[in-house]
Amino acid sequence: MNNRVLLLLSKGVSYIGTKLFSFALSWYILKQTGSGLNFSISLLVNYLPTVIFSMIAGKVSDRLKHPNRMLVICDIASAIACVIPLVFFSLPAIYCTIFILSCISALFNNIVDAHLPNLDGIKDAVGLKKLASSSQLITSGVNILAPAVGGVLISTIPVKMFAVINIASFLISAFGELFLIFNAAETASFKEQPEKKTYSAFLWLLRNKDFRPFLFGDGLVNFCVTAGISVAVPFIITNALGISSGSYGIITGCLGFGSVLSALFQTKHPCKTELKYPYAKVGCLGFIMLLISLIARIPYHPIRTVIAFCILEFIVGWLSVAINIKTITTIQIFVQDDFRGQVIGTLTAVSYSLIPISLLLAGTAVDMVESYVIPLICGSLLVVLLGCIRLLDLRANKLPTE
Repeated sequence: MNNRVLLLLSKGVSYIGTKLFSFALSWYILKQTGSGLNFSISLLVNYLPTVIFSMIAGKVSDRLKHPNRMLVICDIASAIACVIPLVFFSLPAIYCTIFILSCISALFNNIVDAHLPNLDGIKDAVGLKKLASSSQLITSGVNILAPAVGGVLISTIPVKMFAVINIASFLISAFGELFLIFNAAETASFKEQPEKKTYSAFLWLLRNKDFRPFLFGDGLVNFCVTAGISVAVPFIITNALGISSGSYGIITGCLGFGSVLSALFQTKHPCKTELKYPYAKVGCLGFIMLLISLIARIPYHPIRTVIAFCILEFIVGWLSVAINIKTITTIQIFVQDDFRGQVIGTLTAVSYSLIPISLLLAGTAVDMVESYVIPLICGSLLVVLLGCIRLLDLRANKLPTE
């Protein structure tokens, strides 16, 4: 079977099982405990391994000669971890399972992203970007379908059965990954790649004028968007404006719909192959937060307000996927093979480390200030700091090279 199709099918099967399992565990925690703290702990144990182990995962990934073997090991280990709630079905066991799966996922995702350019059948940068877009299309589609399917299944089967489904999905994925073929690293260079330095990936990113905007920009986007959109918008819709649950569902669905269409568009029309941070797309996210703040201040209208939020959420979904694909494919194309995993791991660790901070600050702020203030501050912060990063970028490019 075509390597690209096999990779996408393996990822799709695995991701469907994982999302269904995650949905069931979240529902169980909220249903049985009714505690926001317990739910927050589940989010924390899911985020922490990504922050802690991403850089370690990058070093492991760069040393792999046969990445498909490690992918198989990761999926089998994940299947074994899902046995824990079958044997010990308790809150600590659930937290332990989430933590272990997140640790394995940090390594798995880094291996896929780092070695994707070396997958047999990827001949140029355009092919790489189309494959990355197809992968994002599967992710976005499952993010929409899994909660809907999980909501139906949770009323008919016990929570433990979701662990069985996830085990089966991991084993099927592992079987498919056995047959993946990766070329030798030196055969997959699409562009002249910058020289690797002897210091850490973080310092390399910090000192490299071409990649420095990605280091600062990714962290800034995650911090501002998490607070200004992920936290503020649901609060504005449900508490400040009192929009019905049905309309809230439609608005939330528009985010996923925008993500799917963006990924589908990228498979047909890949972005340009250039070592340049997507300032325009990121800046648009800042202005969208300012528009959200404005809508929260004007008189509520049951039709116009809902339509406005639907449009803005659709654009957010579209831009988020476009920015993500642009970032990861730029790293894959322009960073050399034996250093790519460490660079991806460092970017992931830095950007993810700011998400819990953003959630904490935004969650505290919604009880202290008017809801429209949060997207106003976050949107302004993103636009201003992005402008500063751009000025530094322009200044660095004007300086003579060593």
